[in-house]
Amino acid sequence: MFLGAVVLWLLLAIYLTVNVPRWLGLQRPKARLLRSLLLPLLLVGPLADHLIGMWQFEKICAEDGRLEISPAAANTKRARELDAQSETLKGYAIPIDRQVRRIIDLDTGEQIAQYKYFSTSGGVVGSLPELGGRFTCSAHGRSHIDSEKFDALAAQTNLTYGESK
Repeated sequence: MFLGAVVLWLLLAIYLTVNVPRWLGLQRPKARLLRSLLLPLLLVGPLADHLIGMWQFEKICAEDGRLEISPAAANTKRARELDAQSETLKGYAIPIDRQVRRIIDLDTGEQIAQYKYFSTSGGVVGSLPELGGRFTCSAHGRSHIDSEKFDALAAQTNLTYGESK
């Protein structure tokens, strides 16, 4: 279905690129200039929010998504990652959700680590191939720069999840 929509959009873009200059009554040099601008705009335009938004998503992930471990973590034997509230960040081309994830020492109740978990469904058109899935950025993700540090912390502290009792 998605491939069909892409082909339909491509055909519509070509049709408009060929006919808009004629409908406007433009002659050869101006018509050629308009066509050379119109086709790329029509092809990339619907994906612009996704392209810009995903660039912003990768940037915020790299700048603000690092794992912070306190020195107290070295002595921690049992830890728990607490539940986190999600908030939608403002000022981005696509909706980006952020959660601040905190890890506490179960014996002392002291926070020993924290990281930010970001997720997005992407732009309007760009998210269609994901079919409702989400792009995520988190220290416990396999491709994250801090994934090995997170795995080591989780193994050392026998990390569990949810609210502590």
